[in-house]
Amino acid sequence: MASDIVSSGRVTLADGVPHVDGRHLFSVGVNYHPSPSGCDYWREWDGTRIDDDFRQMAASGVNTVRFFVFWADFEPEEGSYDPVMADRLRELAGIAGRHGLFCLPSLLTIWMNGQRFDPPWRDGRDLWRDPEMTERQRAFVDHIATVLRDAPNVLAYDLGDEVLHVDAASSAALGADEARAWWGTLAVAIREADPGALVLQANEASAVVGGHAFRPEHAHALDLVGLHGFPVWTPFHVESVTALKATSFVPYLVRRAAAHRPVYVDELGSYGCDETTAAGYLRAAAHSAFAAGAVGTAVWCWQDFTTERKPYALRPNERRVGLLAADGRAKPALAEYRSFARRVTGELAGFRPLPAPVGVFLPEHEPEEGGYLTPSGSDAPAGFYAHLLLQQAHLPYAFIGRNAELERHALVICPSARQLSLSDRRRLERYVTSGGVLLYSTGSLLDAAGDEELFGVRVRDFTLASDTHSGFAWAGVRFPLRWEPGPVPVIDTAGAEVLAAFADGSPALTRHRLGAGLAHYLNAPLEAQLNAPYRLEETDWHRLYAAVAETAGVLPPLTADHPAVETTVLGRGDERCGVVINHAPEPVHTTVRRQAVDGAPESTDHLSLEPKDVRLLFWHARTAAQDTGCRERPEEGWT
Repeated sequence: MASDIVSSGRVTLADGVPHVDGRHLFSVGVNYHPSPSGCDYWREWDGTRIDDDFRQMAASGVNTVRFFVFWADFEPEEGSYDPVMADRLRELAGIAGRHGLFCLPSLLTIWMNGQRFDPPWRDGRDLWRDPEMTERQRAFVDHIATVLRDAPNVLAYDLGDEVLHVDAASSAALGADEARAWWGTLAVAIREADPGALVLQANEASAVVGGHAFRPEHAHALDLVGLHGFPVWTPFHVESVTALKATSFVPYLVRRAAAHRPVYVDELGSYGCDETTAAGYLRAAAHSAFAAGAVGTAVWCWQDFTTERKPYALRPNERRVGLLAADGRAKPALAEYRSFARRVTGELAGFRPLPAPVGVFLPEHEPEEGGYLTPSGSDAPAGFYAHLLLQQAHLPYAFIGRNAELERHALVICPSARQLSLSDRRRLERYVTSGGVLLYSTGSLLDAAGDEELFGVRVRDFTLASDTHSGFAWAGVRFPLRWEPGPVPVIDTAGAEVLAAFADGSPALTRHRLGAGLAHYLNAPLEAQLNAPYRLEETDWHRLYAAVAETAGVLPPLTADHPAVETTVLGRGDERCGVVINHAPEPVHTTVRRQAVDGAPESTDHLSLEPKDVRLLFWHARTAAQDTGCRERPEEGWT
């Protein structure tokens, strides 16, 4: 089956989804270096070993291999390409094709596992601002795409994995226009050499949660965005690999970036845990990434390494994160990935996220020299914890890009906004006036203060007596607050209704009718305050989102009575699939309810879910006569 797909035609992108001959393609991949040679495999070529590895990959359900073109090997002298390396690259692509595997080559490979594999002739020259180096990069990606343009099984070209870390200081100093220009120059070169090729560039989580310019919102020149995020390296106080936050992190990155470009999770896996924990993590995170809309996943990595050379001499922990042990033994994670592959290329093929009634609006700002005028702190936690609260409230949502139409959403949430421009304020005002419902939580005293026209509140003063603003109660829940040192805003109403108040009597949560809509103002950076270990477990924070959503007439189509259980509904024509995932580190017994919507009847299922367990529930949206309720597909060995 995989061989037929590969030989039938090149991969194209339609409606943000890879296709082959009109069929949806979900890329189930692995990252690859041969175990004995590691990063030296182009110079220590062993085609027989590669053939054997690719045969095992295909037998495991993998349909894509991501590999790395080490620049120093292919261009050993400036402007001179090694023809032997080019032949080996064609051979590798041919071996992959014989086994039904697509290729995802990562070009300009210098950075790998925390160390540089630099072409010696680069001599420290800047990759982005040195014109000679820009030309050398353009010529190199042109060369590689020319070598591979006759290979029918190239899924996409990755411009360079985490290339920004080759010179972190230089890449951090680049503006958005410079990042766009670099992406654009290289993407054009590849498409000229290999017409119709798809192009991406892969970065770790800082592309979403960091401050550099290599962000999805700037990636207009690319067809896809490559992302990966390991739970041990986040700014969000993930308590363990088994924690709810851990398996929710990668799908958060997918949802954030999908507002701008289709997302390929080019590295998926975990560090710092045993094999059983890693298997559970992969099961939940892979399914949640798929449910979030990822177009492919590639596990890091295929096999543990026996080589002890660079980079493994310095970072020996990198030798032990394969799906296979060094001796070829299949680890538990491989069985999980095989089952995932069978599902997403079988019964889940073609299922995609449905239009979301809830939108999350995060203001996007270009770097500025604001000095003391720039609000202190970070914007990063707001989006992640909004994602977690919406997941726990089982509300279907999508992040909203700068140019998205807010009016498509019945409810818009603007979480812990630290800075809101005048154009953004007016945009939100138009949305509410037209009939939308807005929930806005303030993130700073001045830049995110409420507008009297939009919210019907005004700032009276600020206080350093945060104990007077230590919490509020609403919707039957007490919401305790922990303020960072600094001014705490004190507001008065100017036409808004007070829904909840602080201990000093000043409004905590208000609601203001404006035109045909409603604007809710929360005078606290609720989402940002959740960024602390175990803070998410202190109360039912998600109940606030659920109550406001009900005001907007938004009812979850599929719910569970346990907040750790994700319920995401996907669609394929009139078919629906509820992806039910237990993100908790312990077993959960839960009741899953489906609303009576789209002509389908209400239904109830009682599920016993093991830690990181996944279940699929299927029904038809408009043909209720064919379905008496949710039906659970066979477990296929899943627990």
